[in-house]
Parts: sequence; structure tokens; C-alpha cells
Amino acid sequence: MAEKNRTEKNRKDGQAGKRRKNASQIIEIEEAQKRRMEKRAEFLQQEKVQKRREKLQEKASRPKMSRGKKFAVLGVLVIAGLLFFSSGYRIVNLNLDKAVYERSYEEKLAEKARLEKTLSEVDDPAYIEQQARDRYHMLRDGEILYVFPESEPVEAQ
Repeated sequence: MAEKNRTEKNRKDGQAGKRRKNASQIIEIEEAQKRRMEKRAEFLQQEKVQKRREKLQEKASRPKMSRGKKFAVLGVLVIAGLLFFSSGYRIVNLNLDKAVYERSYEEKLAEKARLEKTLSEVDDPAYIEQQARDRYHMLRDGEILYVFPESEPVEAQ
């Protein structure tokens, strides 16, 4: 009720939109709201600036890596990469060698089987006789060996 009386009194005095702050000051409401908004915006701006400064200070306070340390880390990474790729290259070469040796092993197994078969036939009298006839041209009693000269191609004149 007292507030109502004050606003009525202000209207009577021709001071609509104004209030008394205290007995000696009269303030305009719209102007006070505008100033308050300006102060609030200024405060928020200062707060943003302060946060940026804090972030920059935090960044600056972090221990920085010296140039020598950066090169050392880079060198270690390069060496690790080279070791990784060289070991990969070596693995590929070993796999290729493995394939070659497996093929050779299969060939040796086939040769071994052939030689074992030949060895088992060596004890057979028929095989021995065949080898004697083929290699040494041996004959049985009463056989005659005919040897024909190799034919030479006849040249046309």
C-alpha cells in the first residue's frame, strides 16, 4: 500500500517512470535498467577475458618440450618405424624362402621314392640281366648280337 501511495505521489508530481532511491535522489527506471544491463554485459566480457587469460597462463605454465627432446623423440619414432618395416620385409623374404625350400623338399621326397624303388629292383635277377644287356652289351650262350651302323642322312645332289 505504501508503494502504491508513492507511485501515485510520483505521478502527481509529473514524474512518471521515476522512483525515489532515497530522499535526495530520483532515478529513472528505464535508465537504471539500461545501466544495469551495460554493467552486466561488461562484467560478462571481463569474465570471458579473465578465462582466456587463465587458459593462456595454464598453457604457458605447462612444461614445453625442448627442441633437442623433440628431435630425440622423432629419432626414436623413425628408428622404431624402420625396425618395424625391416622386420616385415624380412618376414616376407623368409616366407618366400620357405616356399622354395618346401618345393625342394617335395622334389627330394620324389627322388628318394624313385631311388628306393630302384634299390628294391636291384636284387631282382631279371633287372640285373636287363642292365647287363643294355649297359654292357652282354649275351647269353648261343645268342648273336647284331650291331647296325647308325644311318646317316643321304644328301641330295
